[in-house]
Amino acid sequence: MSDFSPVVVFYILSESLGIWLWIVLALALALLVGITYAALRLRAADRSPARPLVMAAIAGVLTTAIFTFLVPGWSHAEISALNGPVDYVFAILFSMVPAGIVAALVFIIAGLRCASGMARTSKNLVGAIKG
Repeated sequence: MSDFSPVVVFYILSESLGIWLWIVLALALALLVGITYAALRLRAADRSPARPLVMAAIAGVLTTAIFTFLVPGWSHAEISALNGPVDYVFAILFSMVPAGIVAALVFIIAGLRCASGMARTSKNLVGAIKG
């Protein structure tokens, strides 16, 4: 176990995933840059990040709920493979991967819309209706 280090983990992942490792790392980097950019735009516009965070959390929870029952299909198993509590726990953990991606994208989009002032609020809608 003394040889187990982050470099060893990297090489194991590189051998296991091949080109997918670099695709996943590029996606993670792009999402991190997008989240940072949206947060900085919200701060520069003096807007609260509460609305984009709530929207991202709701999207993440809904995506987790949907993908929990799609996880057995990733391993070509039937939905009946979810028998015990451990099966559900791991299905939920695996479904958090796409949920994290969706939540990050929702935060980026909602944050940029709120920062640019294009977010639809009741005041904007009433003003648009009155003309």
